[in-house]
Amino acid sequence: MYTAYTARTRANVYTVRMPALTKRIRAAATDLVEAGGHEGLSMRALGQAVGISPMAIYRHFEDREDLLDAVAEAGFHRLEAALWRIDRSAPPRARVLALLDAYLEFSLEHPHLFELMFLTHRKGIRRFPEDFREGRSRAFHELREDVATCMRTGVFRADDPLETTLSLWAHAHGLVSLNRVGRFEDEAGFRAIYGRALLRFTRGLEGYSPL
Repeated sequence: MYTAYTARTRANVYTVRMPALTKRIRAAATDLVEAGGHEGLSMRALGQAVGISPMAIYRHFEDREDLLDAVAEAGFHRLEAALWRIDRSAPPRARVLALLDAYLEFSLEHPHLFELMFLTHRKGIRRFPEDFREGRSRAFHELREDVATCMRTGVFRADDPLETTLSLWAHAHGLVSLNRVGRFEDEAGFRAIYGRALLRFTRGLEGYSPL
């Protein structure tokens, strides 16, 4: 069984139970990562941005790794907000492609944050299969739900929804990662290739209509 996310659960995603100053530190750290990447995040610059000493940051976060983990989680909240704007009344296959398109847009709009979230080893990183089976990745959960619906309705042939979702995400993630390191000449060309590649992949998952 995996956790079902209700409307109330979604409403509570942004209810982060932390002191106001802790939230300010995390928000400022997120802005600094967005601007220059996580490698160059300086406690001195962060302290100046918040108006506290660098050492005072450690009253709110155990260490730099703990802070970066919190920044990554803030990034996932932003990604999830984008995913939840997708039209849930659209056909399930269209929702699958829309979710993956939102993933692409996030990678292009927030490249440094994306790198921290998806291309950097962190202590709070979610691991396959248990974390994903239990729905601890809300973005993956949304995609898995739509893949499972496609299978139930015959759009995709019956298979393991968890592993199929992983394969689909890995395909999209691989393309996005190649783009992140400059493997494509221009953004417009990459967008076109990305869209065609995912269409090919999902066509390979299609079910078969009776004659």
